[in-house]
Amino acid sequence: MKMKITTLFVALLFSALATAGSLKTGNPIRKPSGQVGLMTEPQQKKVTRFSEMMADEKYAEAKAGLTAMVNKSGVSGYVKAVVFQLLGHIESMQGNYVSAAANFQKSIELDAMPNTTHFQMMLHRAQFLMIDGKHQAGLKALDEYMSLVDEIPDSAFAVKANAHVQLEQFREAKTAIKQAIQLADQPKESWYQLLLAIHSELSEYREMADVLRILIGIAPNKKVYWMQLHSVLFTLKKDKESLAVWEMAYRKGLFDKESDYMQLFKLYSYNDVPYKAGDVLLKALEAGKVESNFKNWKQLGQVWYGARELRKSMKAYEEASKFATDGDMDLTRSYLYVDLEDWSKAVESINSALQKGGLDDNKTGNAWLMLGMSYASLKKYSQARNAFNKALKYQKSRSNAEQWLSHLTTLEKKAEAAAQDTAAE
Repeated sequence: MKMKITTLFVALLFSALATAGSLKTGNPIRKPSGQVGLMTEPQQKKVTRFSEMMADEKYAEAKAGLTAMVNKSGVSGYVKAVVFQLLGHIESMQGNYVSAAANFQKSIELDAMPNTTHFQMMLHRAQFLMIDGKHQAGLKALDEYMSLVDEIPDSAFAVKANAHVQLEQFREAKTAIKQAIQLADQPKESWYQLLLAIHSELSEYREMADVLRILIGIAPNKKVYWMQLHSVLFTLKKDKESLAVWEMAYRKGLFDKESDYMQLFKLYSYNDVPYKAGDVLLKALEAGKVESNFKNWKQLGQVWYGARELRKSMKAYEEASKFATDGDMDLTRSYLYVDLEDWSKAVESINSALQKGGLDDNKTGNAWLMLGMSYASLKKYSQARNAFNKALKYQKSRSNAEQWLSHLTTLEKKAEAAAQDTAAE
């Protein structure tokens, strides 16, 4: 069972600031060069005005004003750093992630912003590169960030894990996402999803099962997790556990497709629990969750028979017979009627089987033989003799038909003697 990873988790990449846990690195505290926060009043007014334009989505005007501002001579390193940061934000808002990363890099190289802002830009730059598909460059930028920052947020490790996944470096990805989960007070569901996908790529099924149990605890009403857990357990040959998981999903009312009900039916049958298999399929058929057709009613009849629920089996076969194009199903029904010694119903089903046809010689001969036996049991000896004579025409039923014809003569004589005695009285 493989879970193919096809998309970059953009939401995961932008979750880095909303962190609840972090790793203290012990890196030296960074000291910005120049005087942080030094800006003239006119420069402050311009920055405020361009920021308002950005908020109003007037990106072209804001970009033009900021570009003109940064190109003026005599502008301090801090002001330039602020402007390049804003230009980076404009580019990111317009989906131009490479340009956004380039502007952030210019701001970072000026080394003039306070630590919080400087480190956020480093992290965002790494993210922008990854979003644009430059995962190796993004990883390098992320490593640079981690080598300088004094505290790494848990979600930064999730970003790192995602980049490794995109590069199909699954073991490195596993280490990173586990670090994120370990640091977080409440790990995100998406992180466990990523870990699950990584385990899948590495064919680590036991670990997949462990992660899926956690995901079910986080989101108990997400059918996909129950489905994946039951599938993984089945792959691990833990059939009973696989059945228990899928049964629980059924009880929680998570089934929404015919295949869900049929899967549970098959699991019950596979694990030799025919009564529960029959109960699930019958309820699904009656509720219209599973299509009412020949195949499904026949399967129901078979499991009821396996559970020794002969009358329930008979009813299922009767429904299947309505869809049958040949007599095979009616012949199967007749065996049940014979077992139940319901001779009238046996006669009815055998005649229906013979009328529909489509039986091979062996089955046809056996049908005539059983029809004769049923008539004989009903003391309809003339009809029984006719059926046995028909059975004589088929090789495999001939010997039994001859024996029954001989026995039938005895039965007829006994019946005639009994009738004479009754008349004499």
